[in-house]
Amino acid sequence: MKYIYICLTLILLPSVAQASDDFKISGFATLSAVKTNKQDIEFIQNNTLPTGADDHWRFDNDTVIGVQGQYKISDKLSGVVQLLSRRNYKNNYQPSLDWAYISYKYNSNLRLRAGRFVSPVFLGSDTRNVNYSNVWVRPVIDLYSQATINNIDGVDAIYSNFIGDGDISYQIQAYAGKFDKLYFPGKSYIKFHHMAGLVGTVQYDSWTFRAGYMNAQHSTLSAEGDYVPGNMRMLVSTDYQLGLTIDPQNDNCAVGTCSEVVPNAGDVFSIIQRKRRPFNLTSLAVVYDNGSYFGQFEWAHREARSALSNGIAAYGMVGYRLGSFTPYVGYSYAKSLTENFALDVDADVKASLDSQVVGLGSEPLDQYVVRNSNSRSNTITTGLRWDFYKKMALKVQVDRFRPLNNDGLATGGSGFRNLTNETLSATGQNIIVSTVSLDIIF
Repeated sequence: MKYIYICLTLILLPSVAQASDDFKISGFATLSAVKTNKQDIEFIQNNTLPTGADDHWRFDNDTVIGVQGQYKISDKLSGVVQLLSRRNYKNNYQPSLDWAYISYKYNSNLRLRAGRFVSPVFLGSDTRNVNYSNVWVRPVIDLYSQATINNIDGVDAIYSNFIGDGDISYQIQAYAGKFDKLYFPGKSYIKFHHMAGLVGTVQYDSWTFRAGYMNAQHSTLSAEGDYVPGNMRMLVSTDYQLGLTIDPQNDNCAVGTCSEVVPNAGDVFSIIQRKRRPFNLTSLAVVYDNGSYFGQFEWAHREARSALSNGIAAYGMVGYRLGSFTPYVGYSYAKSLTENFALDVDADVKASLDSQVVGLGSEPLDQYVVRNSNSRSNTITTGLRWDFYKKMALKVQVDRFRPLNNDGLATGGSGFRNLTNETLSATGQNIIVSTVSLDIIF
């Protein structure tokens, strides 16, 4: 309730939007209510949250406040700081430093920045927290959760120019840096190392085309600083439901020492363990907007090849502005490109385990494997935006999420958490997410 009071207070403070010629303050806020149609399935805005919304309305899933200060130091030099407050992995609203950078305008075309700024991995990265700037109530979960990277600590260069008579404009952004400690419930966290990327955008008439690529490494660490996972599951049945937990780090493969019974376990573990493994992203986007009709399409490919599998995701959305009302529809999907990593199990040990698998009513695999995360889903979205007052918008959105496959080992970027032991796809049911939100800028 305290957070709601803050949102309402911000509505009454538009006069702070400009404090002086050299120093400006602006901000944004969203007050949102979310629920699903399932008692035992929670929807989470991002997978760092400890809990989500079930079949009761919840007001803290998408609710957010951001305040930005800009200071013009000289004609060429300026500084930007942005604070963001939203529910986090600790289940509180402690503000975080979202942006903090110095910008240098080399000339009318080239701008250089150093500090913390948005990691431009997707089309909507710059405005993913400013819901007022987007038609939808939140960025498309199927695609935007493929890489939960909000910021980068580093440097970038942005070059903008025109072609010919100015009908075609383009922008190129090159960046490099790192992003530390994206925390998750249980106090594990992800570190992104050696991030470097390039983004190109071209605009012509009502069309915008965008392409981006980021090369990085990632690691997952526990609260104690150990790399995660610390072990892996050797799958022994064709339905991938039966298996043994093995620990190559300590030479423990459940039925004997790894060096004797699974000699290549260490090699497979070096891939599965998220220890400076690749994290590369490729994205493509097309937008058409003539002021009335609009549509956009975005596609992304993630290369992670660890316990987190490679993946692809995409969405398409179309809408029409009818006065202050904007109805829209969209479709999105996400799919992990799951890999099987073969284990060379001692023949006698495998024969013994095979007989146990048969005894449990399953069929043994010809070769035991370790798999990384496995999920596949799609979502149909319908919504309505109403710009009922200056710098305010009310939105209603309904998402029908269909879990086609999920092994239960990870959310797979789906944005859902099942409170039972049953995997999402095993429920055989669609999940409906209903959202009502109020977006404000000031």
